[in-house]
Amino acid sequence: MITVSAIETGKARMKTAQRVGAEGRGAIGRKIDIFRDRHWVEPLPILCFLIEHPEGRFLVDTGDTWRNSVPGYLPGWHPFYRQVQIRVAPHEEVGPRLLARGIDPATEIDAVILTHFHHDHTGGLDHFPRSRIIGPRANFAVSRGLRGMLTGCLPQRWPVWLSPELVAMDGPAVGPFPASRPVTRDGRILLVPTPGHVDGHVAVIVRGEGVTWFLAGDATYSQANLLAGQTDGVTNDPATALATLRAIRQFAAREPTILLPAHDPQAPARLAAGAVLA
Repeated sequence: MITVSAIETGKARMKTAQRVGAEGRGAIGRKIDIFRDRHWVEPLPILCFLIEHPEGRFLVDTGDTWRNSVPGYLPGWHPFYRQVQIRVAPHEEVGPRLLARGIDPATEIDAVILTHFHHDHTGGLDHFPRSRIIGPRANFAVSRGLRGMLTGCLPQRWPVWLSPELVAMDGPAVGPFPASRPVTRDGRILLVPTPGHVDGHVAVIVRGEGVTWFLAGDATYSQANLLAGQTDGVTNDPATALATLRAIRQFAAREPTILLPAHDPQAPARLAAGAVLA
C-alpha cells in the first residue's frame, strides 16, 4: 500500500505579481512587476509531502527553517528576499513535524526528493543527515554559487555534508512528459521534468491504487492557477512554464490525478478528500 500525506512547515507571503505574472510580460518585466507591487497575497503554506511506500519512506521537499528570522541568515544585499516573507516557528520545521508523527527524520526517512533547490524547499535539509538526498541534476547546476544566490537559492546555508544524488531525466516518456526517472524499483514513484518556474524543475508522480498523486513543487502555485493557465512572476521562461502547465493538465486527463503543489492552501483538503483534477 502507498500513502501520501501533507506536512506544513510554516507560512510564506509573496507579492500578487509573484503568484501570477502578467500575461505578455517577459522574464525581466515580471521581476520589475514584483518589485513595484505593493499588494501581498494571504499567507500560503510551505508544504512537504511524505510518501510511505513498500520500499521505504520518501519525503518530497523539506520546507523552510525558522532561521529565516535570524539577522544575517538571508543575504541582505539581495532585494528579492524583501519581496517574500517567511514565517516558520522552530516546532513547525519538518523535523519536529515528523517526530510528532513518531518518525525520526535522522534515521527513518529513506530518501528526500527535491523538486528544486529554492530555499523554501531545502531549508529543512539539516534534519536528514543519513538519508539519500535526490535532486535534479539540471536544477542543481544553476543553484550553486552566486548564480544560485541570485535566483532564490541559499547554497551557503546547505548542510556541509550535502552531496545529493543528482539525477537526469533519462528514462522513457510518461504521457505528455518527454522523459522520466524512476525512484523506486517498482516504478510507482517517478520524476518528470516540469521546467518553467526554474530551469531543471521536476515533479514527483506517485501511482497508488486507482489514483495518482502529482506532487508539483512550484510548477504551479495552485490548482486554480493551473486551470487558468496562469504562470508565476518568478519564471525566466514564461512559454516553457505555460507548456508545463498544459502537460500537467494533459497528464491528469489520462488518469485520475490529485494535484499537490507546494504552496496551495487547498492541497491538503484535496488530498484528504481524494479530489482529482477535473
